[in-house]
Amino acid sequence: MRSRNVALSVIVGCGCLAAASVTAVGAAPAPPTLALVATYDTGLGADGAEIISVRSSDGLAVLTNIAGNVDVIDLSNPTAPARLLRVPIDTTNGTPNSVAIHPDDDYFLVVTGRAGAIGSVYAHRLSDGALLAQAPLGIQPDSIAISPGGRYAVVANEAEGTAVGANGGAGSLTLIDLEDFEVDDDADDEADDDDELVLEVKPISLPTLTGTAGFSTGRTDDLARLTIDNSPATLEPESVAFDRDELYAYVSMQENNAVARLDLRNGQLRFFGLGTTTHPADQIVGGAYLPTSFTALREPDGIGVLGSGLYFVTADEGDTRNSAGGSGVRGGRTVSVFDARTGAVIADTGSQLDDAANAAGRYPDARSSRGGSEPEVLDVTRSRGRELIAVGLERANAVALIDVSNPALPTVLDLEPVGSNPEGIKFLERQGRLYVVSANEVSGTVSVLAVS
Repeated sequence: MRSRNVALSVIVGCGCLAAASVTAVGAAPAPPTLALVATYDTGLGADGAEIISVRSSDGLAVLTNIAGNVDVIDLSNPTAPARLLRVPIDTTNGTPNSVAIHPDDDYFLVVTGRAGAIGSVYAHRLSDGALLAQAPLGIQPDSIAISPGGRYAVVANEAEGTAVGANGGAGSLTLIDLEDFEVDDDADDEADDDDELVLEVKPISLPTLTGTAGFSTGRTDDLARLTIDNSPATLEPESVAFDRDELYAYVSMQENNAVARLDLRNGQLRFFGLGTTTHPADQIVGGAYLPTSFTALREPDGIGVLGSGLYFVTADEGDTRNSAGGSGVRGGRTVSVFDARTGAVIADTGSQLDDAANAAGRYPDARSSRGGSEPEVLDVTRSRGRELIAVGLERANAVALIDVSNPALPTVLDLEPVGSNPEGIKFLERQGRLYVVSANEVSGTVSVLAVS
């Protein structure tokens, strides 16, 4: 069944079909839907695609793969993606974990790392892949993002456990000031300027947050099976997003059920505990979708900031175990909206994501006793007067589109299948049309979806 029938089935079920079918002059336009228009295949299978970063101005994208490369992809025609370069990345300090394309200049930043070890950031020129600069980071950098104006980059150093009983070290952040990092646009020009480029990195340690309201309690991490007491050794920063004015970076802390807000002007930190969500969910592997009452810590992975800067949003995947270290139900299975000033919860999607996956025949029943569809990474944009979120559902192998124009009423509009295990999600705007680009980790592909 095509995914765009999901919304229709919900309307019929609530007896609202007549109202939804009104086509009189002045009626509200139909909500946007998703449609797959192209697929890029790395040819590397499960080693091929993880995190993608896109630039709408020229349609360029960069994609990490754990085989040890970054693919530079031409998406100027989103229906015909093509690889321009495959750039080998130094894997001395680990495989590429995340990548970010600069919004204006001819370079991208990629971070490499492994559990328990100091990682690195590398700057490569987009046009020819040349290495421009590198610098050390914290333990196991997991994600990097560049601010909308290109002034800053922030790295989340996750510091996962290395083995059962070994916590892997202290999580941290790294702030990179890019103001003076100016790259020669001419790849054929061997100017000395590029030889002298330096990445100005500032390590930011995290304080002990034991007892902070709304943080994780009664859980262990997934790898070391150690109690998450929210001391630095169990703080695990995950994903990064900026407000459009480059005042703050927001960083999800998945295992800690929290978000850190970094003031980019003075380096000050503020922390928000995200508490729990309550809604129906299928928690039993039984071959049928049977939601029952469910309460869980949100445990956010992906994060974004809505255009106004007044709200941040999270994809609540979950990645912990119970207090005894045993596997079991986890994560919010939601996309949640929060007040960016106070961290107060505004609303979440409740059961809508799993409901939509089930209606489309995509619900992963085998994951019911864990995280359901597992919303992982998201992106936000404003289009045609709507605030939209695209979120990858890792276990449903699908992307969902959410209208959050009313932050108190986030509404799932559509769901479209993509490749296996979508990990990286970005909006792309080209020639007046909006697209969603999904990097699919297990299939090693990139799916391009038109929003129409």
